[in-house]
Amino acid sequence: MKKTVLFVLSLFACFYVAHAQQICIAFYNQENLFDTINDPLKNDDEFLPTAKKAWNTQKYTTKISQMAKVISSINNGQAPDVLGMCEVENLQVLNDLIGDKQLKSSKFKAVHVEGPDERSIDNALLYNTSQFKLIKVQTYPVIFADKPESKTRDVLFVELEAKNKTRIVFLVNHFPSRLGGEKESEPRRWAAAKVVRNICDSLYALNLNREIIIMGDFNDEPNNSSMDSVMRAKGNEYDLNGGNLFNCMYELKQNGEGSHYYRGQPSMLDQIIISAPVANCTGKVCYVKSSATIFKQPWMFEQEGKFKGSPLRTYAGDKYLGGFSDHMPVFIYLTLKK
Repeated sequence: MKKTVLFVLSLFACFYVAHAQQICIAFYNQENLFDTINDPLKNDDEFLPTAKKAWNTQKYTTKISQMAKVISSINNGQAPDVLGMCEVENLQVLNDLIGDKQLKSSKFKAVHVEGPDERSIDNALLYNTSQFKLIKVQTYPVIFADKPESKTRDVLFVELEAKNKTRIVFLVNHFPSRLGGEKESEPRRWAAAKVVRNICDSLYALNLNREIIIMGDFNDEPNNSSMDSVMRAKGNEYDLNGGNLFNCMYELKQNGEGSHYYRGQPSMLDQIIISAPVANCTGKVCYVKSSATIFKQPWMFEQEGKFKGSPLRTYAGDKYLGGFSDHMPVFIYLTLKK
């Protein structure tokens, strides 16, 4: 009897593998991925050879290699299939990144739209061309009611078609920082969250079953009001009625984990959020339960000194460290049904 049951289970497993494909979706804040060339239309003065940081070709090449090392290590050394990014200067730095020898086998193509940010940092997305086809790219501006002339990062909208012909919408974000104080700056993150919420509502008005993946550095945690109340990204998969979203990172936050460190304390600023059809597996794109992960390796952290255990960054102030980023990548797994 046991042999019969095992045989049936084996057949089921083979059937499921044959009819579902697993993909990795990730997000990674690049922390100032700038080239060395002066752009007279942008405020990139901090990252030039003549600046205090003395940002030069050697440092830029090292930065590209370090970021490629991290990205290529995600997903068990295979790199993610889709990677949302923030803090990139332009399309050229993305092309230099995916041209690095560590990423050439990943078959990435970059999506970037020049944005209005005052620091010249934009959102972007890389996708594996052997797994996805690009359908649509669009940006949505974030306007502050109290200061409409102030410029911040647009929300990047990318629609990709997977091999199973399902079209997935990716929204890549970098919400306004907490500069000036968490409470004082909070209305700006509310404004960004409202833009994301409005995009989702517009998509739902046409099709309640749209598969949507929202990712970014939100400069807020899963339990902050911009995420939980304004965007309506919930931590409970049973609370997804009426267009509510599911925050895959909520459980990690509850466990005291974080993708970013400030004065040694972790915070879950980098998050991946999914629509109810993905969370509940009612369509052809299914979230692999509890697959949300912060990618951390010992070589990504300071190994000695008073900052031991903190992320090894490219710079500490104006001191060059030659590291990676002050943020850790986050990722989830999805299955695509045939």
